Amino acid sequence: MRQTAFIVATLTGSLLFGATFAGAWQAPLFAGAGGGTPAAQAADDGAPPAGALAAAIGDQFPGHAVEVALGAPTLVDAGPAQREVQALARVRIDGSAPMLVRANALYDRDAASLSAPSLWFEGGGSIPADDAARAALARAAEARLGAEFAGQPVVLSLGDADAVALGGRYLRLVARGVADFGAEGRAATTIEALYDPRNGEWLRLDYTLGADPAEGDADADIAYATP
Repeated sequence: MRQTAFIVATLTGSLLFGATFAGAWQAPLFAGAGGGTPAAQAADDGAPPAGALAAAIGDQFPGHAVEVALGAPTLVDAGPAQREVQALARVRIDGSAPMLVRANALYDRDAASLSAPSLWFEGGGSIPADDAARAALARAAEARLGAEFAGQPVVLSLGDADAVALGGRYLRLVARGVADFGAEGRAATTIEALYDPRNGEWLRLDYTLGADPAEGDADADIAYATP
């Protein structure tokens, strides 16, 4: 079976995750701990420079040492000047075991800029989150919504949350519920987060707001908010 060629973005350029990937190895593409510096390489046919997406993934976790092994990106036209960049990556945070992540971002060909990527951490064998983790997720998500919708009352009601252990130290939590904005109406809400139960840190917390569950599909596709 033909292996996927991976771009490696590390502080040292060393081989990640104990696997040998086919294809040419790139020079180190970014310094970890949230300091992304894409390789100086010309865009090809409207694509971002090699390693730009890997660097952007690392930038989503400021204050942490992040290593990214990025699969060959897929490019999808998203307008006259934009392309959607999709890729599968393996990510390590602060020396964790590798975590499989699906990433996508928009690349503006005219501005030669890449948007902050949306990330979905893959994991199997989910179990119901315990009451403490679920309550912590609800508090963090409601605080996030309250900060981003300042001046609007918002009450978040979450249903059950699913938890998956990732990287040997983190939990990915996913929950659905309803955000009530008072006179402004209600919205179906999906929350996805990466949580460190050792110190209570939320490394990432994303949400999507959909239609009022009384009027539309509460299981709308997830679209991430920028942290």
